[in-house]
Amino acid sequence: MKRNLYAVILLAAICVIVAVSGHFVSRSVAQTQDQVRQAYSAALAGEYAEARLAFRAASENCGAQSRLLGLFVRRSLLDEINETLGLLEYYVQPDNLADLGAETARVSAQLDQLETSFLAAF
Repeated sequence: MKRNLYAVILLAAICVIVAVSGHFVSRSVAQTQDQVRQAYSAALAGEYAEARLAFRAASENCGAQSRLLGLFVRRSLLDEINETLGLLEYYVQPDNLADLGAETARVSAQLDQLETSFLAAF
């Protein structure tokens, strides 16, 4: 009887850990997506200095969260996202908005893939 109780408690603890981890991954992805969208909107509005700072902040925030996210998702996905985010601020120029749009879409797809890779494991 005691073994069954321990098994149930252990299963409940694992379920809680997975749920909290999923919430953290989803929240981190949504936060980064919002930062990238805001930075891209600033670039389209012609506020290039603000857009560069916003892309840099998104890159730094994602880099800071990568250590913890690395526990839940593939490290190679995080490295790709961090690399793409690190380059976005250099695309913020008046004559380079098409490339910026393509790279912003790419990082958005990578973030979606990151979230999917966590959820697909369960």
